[in-house]
Amino acid sequence: MAIAATSAKFRKTGDTLDYTPASAVNAGDIIVVDGLVCIAQWDIPANTPGVLKVLHRGEVVEVTTDEAIGSTNVGTAIYVVAATGLVTKTSTSNVLLGYARAAVGSTDLTFEVVCA
Repeated sequence: MAIAATSAKFRKTGDTLDYTPASAVNAGDIIVVDGLVCIAQWDIPANTPGVLKVLHRGEVVEVTTDEAIGSTNVGTAIYVVAATGLVTKTSTSNVLLGYARAAVGSTDLTFEVVCA
């Protein structure tokens, strides 16, 4: 049996997620939503609907911290603390962001991560 007609409506790209934060989110903040690692591309005021960019495997993000995470080798796993959006090398109770794209020096505050 053939289908008589089909129609579709484009809604949005599949790499975004609707998100309404309880507190203000700044552009560049890393947000974990039910284990899904995202980044805010624009500021989102508290209690206001916005959109997050979902990070996919193989994408590269530049991370800047205000405190060094310490020396790493290329390929070192980098995690996100879900409650705060801060990055860490500690796996326990945290969500995998990805892997260091290059070695990170002990005092480096900016480095690239290949998303997992």
